[in-house]
Amino acid sequence: MNANCKHPGCARRSCSAGYCNAHHLRQVRGSDMDAPHRSDVPPEDRFWSKVNKTGDCWLWTASKDWHGYGSFAIDRTMCRAHRVAYIWANGPIPDGLTLDHMCGNRACVNPDHLRAITNTQNHQNRQGADIDNASGVRGVSWSVASKKWQAKAELNGKQHFLGLFTEIAAAEAVVSEWRRINMPYSLMDQRPAGRE
Repeated sequence: MNANCKHPGCARRSCSAGYCNAHHLRQVRGSDMDAPHRSDVPPEDRFWSKVNKTGDCWLWTASKDWHGYGSFAIDRTMCRAHRVAYIWANGPIPDGLTLDHMCGNRACVNPDHLRAITNTQNHQNRQGADIDNASGVRGVSWSVASKKWQAKAELNGKQHFLGLFTEIAAAEAVVSEWRRINMPYSLMDQRPAGRE
């Protein structure tokens, strides 16, 4: 029969060297033995202690997945941190919808920067060029055959060729204007020119 943890005030079962698992790990690591157990801290307090609210975006400072989204455990289940923040602020995410970071920052958990939209609408609100795009401009690439910049846009799986241009700025202006008209969820294209 296991006795209780030998740390004063801890009623958990001992498992190693007379300590519960948490106190044993703290003793081995030289950590604060009197700090509250994770399970004793409400999830909301644990969550917000990992958020930096100093800017417009509320940045997740703890672990992130390889896509850059924050990770947070609730009842031993890993969740994306921005989804937790949205649900706590707005209620459940409606079936068939996903969350869009309107700010374009995947580490942001500010509920005001999140909106529930369809996956198709979410794909409209991309912030920049694909990682393999040498031009660095979304929808603009170099045409080796014509030796000009070509402007293209994709909507609902269909490619739209918008023309060839000698100047990259002209191609960018055309594709941005096309997205402004045809892709209302592309927030970067809805802003007036010259404004961030």
